[in-house]
Amino acid sequence: MTATTFADLGCTEPFLAALTRRGFVTPTPVQAECFKPGIDGRDLLVQSRTGSGKTLAFGLPILHRLTPEKHPQAIVLTPTRELAQQVAAEIMSVSPRLAIAELVGGMDYQPQLRSIYYGARVVVGTPGRMLDHLERGSLDLSQVTTVVLDECDEMLKMGFIDDVTKILSGATEQHQTYLFSATLPAPIAKLAHRFMHDPHKVALGNSGGATQHADITHTPCVVPERLHPQALVNFLLHDEPKGALIFTKRKVEAEEIAEVLREAGLAAEHLHGDLSQGTRSRILASFKDGTLRFLVATDVAARGLDVEGLQLVIHLGIPNQLEGYIHRSGRTGRAGAKGHSLALVDPREARIMEAWGRRGGLALTWRNVPNQEEIATARTQRLVNSVQDLKAPEHVKLAKQLLHERTPETLVAALLSLLQKDTHAGFFIPPPPPPRRSAPPTRPVHSHRRPQGQGYGPPTRKSFPKKKW
Repeated sequence: MTATTFADLGCTEPFLAALTRRGFVTPTPVQAECFKPGIDGRDLLVQSRTGSGKTLAFGLPILHRLTPEKHPQAIVLTPTRELAQQVAAEIMSVSPRLAIAELVGGMDYQPQLRSIYYGARVVVGTPGRMLDHLERGSLDLSQVTTVVLDECDEMLKMGFIDDVTKILSGATEQHQTYLFSATLPAPIAKLAHRFMHDPHKVALGNSGGATQHADITHTPCVVPERLHPQALVNFLLHDEPKGALIFTKRKVEAEEIAEVLREAGLAAEHLHGDLSQGTRSRILASFKDGTLRFLVATDVAARGLDVEGLQLVIHLGIPNQLEGYIHRSGRTGRAGAKGHSLALVDPREARIMEAWGRRGGLALTWRNVPNQEEIATARTQRLVNSVQDLKAPEHVKLAKQLLHERTPETLVAALLSLLQKDTHAGFFIPPPPPPRRSAPPTRPVHSHRRPQGQGYGPPTRKSFPKKKW
């Protein structure tokens, strides 16, 4: 299905006006594929990459099918509270007056109970907290007409599939089920077969769900794991990106990396599951509005994180599977924007990256760690570019006075030293060792037969001297 605009697709007011205000005129492929089947009451089984616009792909059909009755009519299950909050915000951006209940862990029960009591028509939450409300009797699914499973493969990885099954079992048999997943492993296929009826299937991307984002460049760099923090600082000082989401494998690494960046004068915070919800919300808000340039996070903490205009994702080591790497990288290069994925890998992971490149169709551009001289050169060039066309009439009088007292060369040099005296110079990173090559033979072999113990290769048994016992 193709549609030139949301209006051609069949979207009605006031949702159409809200989309137009946000600059959304043309639906993404997944939105175009899901709209009419969703409106018609079909189940949807959707395999689509992250950042493809899937929230509105299920949100718009839900909004068109809601009735004025004040009770839960649609529930959306997500793997993390951050994703639940983002889904709720995205739906409300199209329907600002819609009452949505957010049932997520780590938050006070009272606001959640009030939102349900006062007639929230859409309920968004994590499986554990939503199941808790069901068992308490505070949430009633008897009149729910739509159930959405968002990022179902991630809920499977996080151990929520049993909770999801219990929630689906508690809903009426007449409800629609929308299942969105980047991959469809056997447990999810079994779940779909059990709870879905003749679903409309949408498969956008490569088989297996490891879809390469065409707008993302993939740049790996080989560096020993012990030097990852220093190499990361050098890259950030050399490239000076506006911001970056940096992935680590463990919580303690996230804290340590953020501290190294701050010591180098780079604004950074860490994000992992042990932080309080208030702290997490504050850090995410500052990262989204650009106040915080660099966010260091674990996979679980960053799951569902969607930052508009994010241009760079950095991997300090790679996840165990290609799908995880693709999912991480998918935080950038969204909605047609250009993105970049930089991976710092050890030699073993470098071989894995090569294999992933062949398997996933990733065009890999290998790169070396910038050294201190390259950092200084890049910094100087940025300074030259920034002052090239800069006019500052308010400082002309002072400039004339300074030029009267000093030569232009010494004055500019002094000003440059003031500008750069507190900047980090980067770390010395030893160059990688050259590839090992087999040594050439010391003398030619003239015959295919060699005397015992001579020539090349391991000595024969008879070439060893006899031992006296």
